[in-house]
Amino acid sequence: MNFLLPAATLLQMIGTAPTAATQWAAQVDARALRVSVISVAQANGKVQTTPDPAVRKYLESDLESLLEHIKAESGVRAMSFTSAHAKMWTMLSHNPTVPTVGQIDRQVYAVALHEGLTVVERARPEHAALQALGVSIHVL
Repeated sequence: MNFLLPAATLLQMIGTAPTAATQWAAQVDARALRVSVISVAQANGKVQTTPDPAVRKYLESDLESLLEHIKAESGVRAMSFTSAHAKMWTMLSHNPTVPTVGQIDRQVYAVALHEGLTVVERARPEHAALQALGVSIHVL
C-alpha cells in the first residue's frame, strides 16, 4: 500500500514536536510515501506565514529535507496534477455528499483516488462520504 500525504500531514511531520503523523511515519516504509505538488504548495504556503523569520527558515529547511527524503526513498517526485486527476476532481467537485470539502482538498483526494493511494490525515467528518466515493483514508 502506498500513501499520499496532504499538506496538513506534511506540516505535522516537520518541526521538533512529536505528532501522530511522525509516530505513524516512523512505522511505515518511506518507499510507500507520495506527495502531490498541490500538497507541497499548500505546505510551503503555510510555512511562509510563520511570523518569526528564524522559525520560518527552520521549517522551510525541515520541509525541504522531508520532501527530499521521500523522493530519495520512493524514487517518485511530487506528482503533478494531470488531466486524469482532473476527471476525478470533476466527479468529486460535483458530488453533493461532500459539500464541506474545499476544492483544493478535493484535488488531493482526486490524485489519491486516481493513483490508488491512501490519504493519511487526521479524522474529518467527511471521511465516511469520501470513502463511499472510493477514497482510501488512513486516519491518524
